[in-house]
Amino acid sequence: MNYEVSFEIDGNKYSQSMIEAFEFERNKHVLHEMIHLGVDVLDDGQPVSYLDVDFMSKKDAARVSLETRMRLGTDKLLDLYQDEIARTDRMWKDIVANYDSNAPTMPCITTMHVKGVTMDDLGEGLMAAMAGDSSSLAANPEHYGHVMANDVPTGFEGMGMFGGPNLMQIVFAPETKLPIKIDADYMPFTIGYSQLGDGTDMHTLAGHFIREVDGGLDMLLTVFFPQGTPQELVDGHKIHLASEFLGLVKAAAGAL
Repeated sequence: MNYEVSFEIDGNKYSQSMIEAFEFERNKHVLHEMIHLGVDVLDDGQPVSYLDVDFMSKKDAARVSLETRMRLGTDKLLDLYQDEIARTDRMWKDIVANYDSNAPTMPCITTMHVKGVTMDDLGEGLMAAMAGDSSSLAANPEHYGHVMANDVPTGFEGMGMFGGPNLMQIVFAPETKLPIKIDADYMPFTIGYSQLGDGTDMHTLAGHFIREVDGGLDMLLTVFFPQGTPQELVDGHKIHLASEFLGLVKAAAGAL
């Protein structure tokens, strides 16, 4: 299936190739990190060194990163990243310790324009990813899997290309009021708030919206972070969202 995508972030236009350039760097980051943590990274059965990663092509870095995450599996990755998970959780608990409900949020907004993919196509890809299909890991270099935490389906991923991965639950709450006006022709497909794996409220709101346009779709991807969140995380998550939903479009188009 042929498709085209483009993005707008903070008034700037991003092409698919620009987002894929970020993905290339994050795939190398993940491979470097796993090697640092003691993983035997392999490419066609041959060991990959820390330095080898810097000489990989974009395609090979994505392939080896995905193969390694899938080979290790979620339980091994949770054990491997336990120190980063703990430190990232501490960061969030420090942020929310000073939460002020009257303070303005820190907006993270990415607009995505898609041609050649329908809402039904995207829905099938999204359902497969949520069910734990490998496309969820392939959709973003910093997706590590899904687990059950406190009997709740929980994502295991990095956020905003900042800090480490941790466990994060999206609590779907359609009645959540977002601090932004949404055009009436957008249809919500995710509205809710985030919790850490232990149930701590991150005071982070998410609202993703979609509308059909001639020849394709528009998506409005929004997250609203509490004051005290590192600006680098907020800005990085705009790219993370673009990468994540580009991956879903690729899955829907059979191009992932």
